[in-house]
Amino acid sequence: MAYADRISDLARTLAQYPTVVTVTGNKVDVRTKAQLSTLSSETASLQKLAAEGDAALASGKCPDAANLSSRLQSGAGQITATLSAFGAQDAERLKSMSIFSKQKFDASATSRYQAEKRFADEVNSLLTQEAQAVAKLESGTKPAPSPQPDPKPQPQPTPQPTPKPEPTPTPSPIPSLQDVIASLPGYLQITIPDSVAGYDAVSLADACKTAGDAAIKLGAKTPAGIIDYATAQFTGGPDVFGQSWATAILKDTALGTIDDRIAVLNNALLARQLIADAMNESPSHEPVSR
Repeated sequence: MAYADRISDLARTLAQYPTVVTVTGNKVDVRTKAQLSTLSSETASLQKLAAEGDAALASGKCPDAANLSSRLQSGAGQITATLSAFGAQDAERLKSMSIFSKQKFDASATSRYQAEKRFADEVNSLLTQEAQAVAKLESGTKPAPSPQPDPKPQPQPTPQPTPKPEPTPTPSPIPSLQDVIASLPGYLQITIPDSVAGYDAVSLADACKTAGDAAIKLGAKTPAGIIDYATAQFTGGPDVFGQSWATAILKDTALGTIDDRIAVLNNALLARQLIADAMNESPSHEPVSR
């Protein structure tokens, strides 16, 4: 597999999704020009990194396989982290929207957001696979010593070790997800401040740890899955996942992986709350006395 070419194909597919939508006659950015520039730059950087891995795999050897494997693994979650940062920016950028307009915007932007999530997950998977493949090249670069018969007795030459950094173990999914869990308090304070306003720093950190661990126990395997689970729990309350409509979504395998289903549940919860808020804020139609 040419990993760099595959990332390029994924980027072209993502580019087909609209970055601007029309809400009540006005055009609103789903992604600002600055965000698109950042995403394009990071994608190009990851393609270049993947191309290094492709070249090493094609030749079957790599002078510093451990270092390249480590850089590939580090880059795997870069797009997901960037999209999380975009989410915080968008919450601030769109906070002045009316409830009705925000509901219309979310409905129109859903396809783009879902495409970005798929893009991030697939890039993560590709670079993780390539990192593992490159790491295996290291053993192939060290020729096995074979005795050479020599009629003349010679002193055994001192081996000249090739300077090489210690191999970095490939991080398992759980530590990377634990990093996401550790960043949840700050993220949630930006994205859903009203829902976490009643917590102090310690209790919020504890509640985020509990929510993150519950997401992992449920089967979440991506940073986005952890974030969506925590957002839904703090927004909808601790019993939200036990409600019949939420349980039905989580059990519906046709919706994709468990991370995909958590995202669907989170979007459904937002829609339900927006509709409820709109109904509560509708003006009453009482007869006007003359």
